Amino acid sequence: MHKNTWGAVIVAAGSGIRFGSGAPKQFMRLHGRALIDWSINAFRAIEEIGEIIVVIPVDSNLWKPFWNPPAGVRTVTGGLRRQDSVLAGLKALNSSSRVLVHDAARPLVSGSLIRRVMKGVENSGAAVPVIPVRDTVKNITSSSFIRGTVSRETLGMSQTPQGFTLDVLLRVLKEADDVTDECGAMELAGIEVLAVNGDPGNMKLTDPEDLAILESITGETMGSRTGVGLDFHPFEKGIPLVVGGCRIEAEFGLSGHSDGDAVLHAVADALLSASRLGDIGSLFPPEDDRWKGADSAILLERVCSLVLAEGWEIRQIDVTVISDFPKIVPIREIMIERIAGITDTEAERIWVKGTTTNTLGDIGRGKGLGCMVMVRIARSTEGTTNR
Repeated sequence: MHKNTWGAVIVAAGSGIRFGSGAPKQFMRLHGRALIDWSINAFRAIEEIGEIIVVIPVDSNLWKPFWNPPAGVRTVTGGLRRQDSVLAGLKALNSSSRVLVHDAARPLVSGSLIRRVMKGVENSGAAVPVIPVRDTVKNITSSSFIRGTVSRETLGMSQTPQGFTLDVLLRVLKEADDVTDECGAMELAGIEVLAVNGDPGNMKLTDPEDLAILESITGETMGSRTGVGLDFHPFEKGIPLVVGGCRIEAEFGLSGHSDGDAVLHAVADALLSASRLGDIGSLFPPEDDRWKGADSAILLERVCSLVLAEGWEIRQIDVTVISDFPKIVPIREIMIERIAGITDTEAERIWVKGTTTNTLGDIGRGKGLGCMVMVRIARSTEGTTNR
């Protein structure tokens, strides 16, 4: 798959009146976060997805009091029918040739499911996740008597995201009569759609009782974790010095495969440690030329997307820079603001301090810089904000 040829359209244009809550269901809170943000984070974690469009209600009173669009996510207003809303989202895509259409009411979509659909589109041009019907299906008369049993061998229940080649979906939806999903429009147009394995956990919030089920599912993995990251880089003359995402005037920089920013590398490793998602060396291997000279801020943003997609929130980042140079106190606030911006974390949750090795070792002799970072991440409503 080519990088950034995919777009995601998340449909959140419904009024939610039938749900019977004060806010439309797609903007209700699940463990402190708007329901739609759970889906956004899952799609953000997929490298190939270059743009995300959220289709919102025309009436701003149905969403503005409850949700702030995250940075980098664009919004468009929907229409009277689902297909009108989807069309509005498709037309807002600027650089995508393939698209994933997802219901905001399915907050627990996983990265593995998204990738299965993407692979299905790569192979066939259109793909929909489907789960088997496990219960016996009965045909019922208008007077509530059983008319017969329906064979479930060829039945399946469709989910989202549904994936398509963009130009084909645009054409089909423009010509379609009323349909309940994009796959239905494809069927009417005589276009084959590949069924890929769905995910039973990718449930849809339909009734108020469903919210309790979602809270129960996500609550099983709630709690708090800490992680530690450690990184060291030698100084090298003639290259830029970048520490904590800040460019510092010096005759030397930190040698490394990327820009050598030991601080951001240690933050990334600490987050990966806490979330059990690997380490920076396995995600961005030094033998991969894509990361040669890379801005470490981009690497850390990618790590944060992975962490958020797993339902974690960053509660604390504590940074200790180990070196005689640069002095940390004069640049502390700048570094804090920079790290806060990269990780999308409140500045008050971050602290940066410096120490030395008291002349011990190569760092004590001015040959390099080290950094140790402790982070705390959590899955609970404690201290959450609506970002």
